Amino acid sequence: MIDAIDRLPLGGRRVLDMGMGSGILGLYCAMHGAEVTASDIDQATVEQVCRAAEALGVRIAVRLSDLFSNIPERFDLILFNPPYLPSVGVDDRTVDGGPDGTTFADRFLGELPNHLVSGAEALLLLSSLNDPVSVQLRHRKLRFSTVLSKPLFFEELQVLRVRLGEIGDDLMI
Repeated sequence: MIDAIDRLPLGGRRVLDMGMGSGILGLYCAMHGAEVTASDIDQATVEQVCRAAEALGVRIAVRLSDLFSNIPERFDLILFNPPYLPSVGVDDRTVDGGPDGTTFADRFLGELPNHLVSGAEALLLLSSLNDPVSVQLRHRKLRFSTVLSKPLFFEELQVLRVRLGEIGDDLMI
């Protein structure tokens, strides 16, 4: 995801790091001039990223939020590396993406249009284990393009650019 972000102009952009985990994406963007809001569902994660931002001397707004539940604003760029591993009953919310691995990606994409300014974009990380084409077909009001892909041992990771589509736009797979 950092490789994909590194290709974008960040200075002055309003960026949301959704499900921030370690906070590396939001911290990277803040260090490159973005105005960053970072969110996560885990209180300990929120506190850790606040300390990291302070140690690095960057400002980011950090919020406790279940996806967009505590995020009313709109952004120029939204980043999301969701839990994506397909599973039934894994008790680790950092990796468990539900039966097909797309539970959180689908929720995110369903709410995304309400949080992007005109002309904005999101970057979403998915795995070949998630069948990214079927994810795209479920969200026909959005336009998708692959920014980067990286083969790993048992999967291929893909960073997808997601933009708002116009009525009548073709799906970009």
